[in-house]
Amino acid sequence: MLHYEITPLDPNGHQFAVSLRVTPKRHEALELKLPAWIPGSYMIRDFARNILDLRAEANGQRIPVTAIDKQTWRLAPTESTVLIQYQVYAFDLSVRSAYLDQFFGFFNNSSLCLAVDGHTDETVELSLQLPAELKHWRVATGMPRRSGDNFGAGGFYAENYEALIDYPFLLGELGIHEFIAGGKKHAFVTAGRNFADYERICSDLARICEHQVNLFEKQVPFDNYLFLTMVVGKGFGGLEHRNSTALLCSRKDLVSKGVRQNIDTDYRTFLSLCSHEYFHSWNIKTLKPRDFIPYQLNAEQYTRQLWFYEGITSYFDDYVLQQAGLIDAATYLNLLGDTLARVHRGVGVDRHTVGDSSLQAWNRFYKQDENAPNAVVSYYAKGALIALCLDLMLRIETNGEVTLGQVMAKFWRHFGAEQKGTTDTSFAEFVTTEYNVHLGAFIERAVESTEALPVQQLLKEFGIEVQRRPPQDDTGFGGKPAAAPLPVALGAKFKASSAGLELQVVFAEEAAHDAGLSAQDRIIAIDHLQVTDGTMREVFERYQPGDVVTVHAFRRDELLTLELIWQAPKLNNYILSVADRERAQGWLALDRKPEA
Repeated sequence: MLHYEITPLDPNGHQFAVSLRVTPKRHEALELKLPAWIPGSYMIRDFARNILDLRAEANGQRIPVTAIDKQTWRLAPTESTVLIQYQVYAFDLSVRSAYLDQFFGFFNNSSLCLAVDGHTDETVELSLQLPAELKHWRVATGMPRRSGDNFGAGGFYAENYEALIDYPFLLGELGIHEFIAGGKKHAFVTAGRNFADYERICSDLARICEHQVNLFEKQVPFDNYLFLTMVVGKGFGGLEHRNSTALLCSRKDLVSKGVRQNIDTDYRTFLSLCSHEYFHSWNIKTLKPRDFIPYQLNAEQYTRQLWFYEGITSYFDDYVLQQAGLIDAATYLNLLGDTLARVHRGVGVDRHTVGDSSLQAWNRFYKQDENAPNAVVSYYAKGALIALCLDLMLRIETNGEVTLGQVMAKFWRHFGAEQKGTTDTSFAEFVTTEYNVHLGAFIERAVESTEALPVQQLLKEFGIEVQRRPPQDDTGFGGKPAAAPLPVALGAKFKASSAGLELQVVFAEEAAHDAGLSAQDRIIAIDHLQVTDGTMREVFERYQPGDVVTVHAFRRDELLTLELIWQAPKLNNYILSVADRERAQGWLALDRKPEA
């Protein structure tokens, strides 16, 4: 058995103290390792770089410790129980790592707890201790408890190291608000100053959770569930775990009592994030690719199936909000239109398959730069469109008797509940066997080619009209009609800067690209007149497609003089509307209105 003890040692210096007791096997030279990445976030993070003052002793005597590589240490052989002690610098305010200051702390055990080679299958005990000055702090985690008061410090346990690193901890002056959904106890837990309407939020979360539990036919892979939420001035993120999710949100994302009664864009985004991470309880935490069984956390681990696990989850996150009556059909169709716009805004969708995007998440999707829209397709967004197609195709092929949700419940029972990993073809083969519906050829084309998806044709079968229109401007998103579309487009996203307009993204084969402008260039004048963020709309309204202008811009410290030919805006705004209510009712809950 491994014994860890964790203490928030120095909030001012953002350091946790960690100790580990392990008994070697015979005269064993122990090797200690910290994961290089955390499941659910496919990028090498090198958490070991934050370890400080690593030392070891046995029987009160120091044991030599030798660094083997960037994340591995070897101890001199001994037969006695070894005490390993170290500190971890924790100042990454994200859901992936660890954070500590005077106000709250958060950590994933993958950032704090060293694994011991040859001992990762042993049971684990973890003790979280609070120093005297932090005794008033509360502790929230999904990790099973051995001792201590509920939501207090104490002792915890896990069946092995892989389970250990799947239980994040949130500690501080927490807001803890419990509710029941699907017959299971849930809690919405917050750290950070906020003005949230907890009763309203818990009520809305309960509707999301209840709907998903019912969707999976009450097959629930946990006994209780926590929404561990760090509330900050500006931030956003989520990471799924076996019976909890770690969330980061802005204060404005949380609805406030008596201030915002309806579900606005910010609060809807937060609910969608919660819906997404909760759905992962089934779709990646228990049902997962065979490529990930077991996880190998010292280096990249590849699969071509992320489009399935993130894409289907991304389809259901907003769809569940609509089905649960939290947003209306019009809002949902706006969101779907926005997904279409994001997928098709750049030429990346024509160059990159979602199969490759899944495989190359490590160095492409998670390391996007200014050229990403021209080179990468999102396995989240295009995966969601593939899931939409699968749902509509299943309904058509079975005369409305089978939905993607029903298939996922049965698929989970066969693979997820049995802890059997999936291959690239498992889903298509399962649907053929269970429902006599043949989706293999479609999935192969959708995942392994850049062929356009039949989204518009399928939606038409369900009474949904899709219109392509110009967006409001270069920096806007799709999904909603533009109040006053502009006659020309720059073909670049930009932001205001102290020296003109700084280009963030230049889209391939559009006006800025053809003129020779690049990301990070700063436009200071068009046709010899100064431009600012506030005057750009006036500039756009002055010209027509084909007009030629002179652009002055700085690249680094060099002044460029370029000729730009205005182009008409691309029709990358997708407007979805109900054209036939009777047919649309077979897919959308049109009569379900959100409560105020």
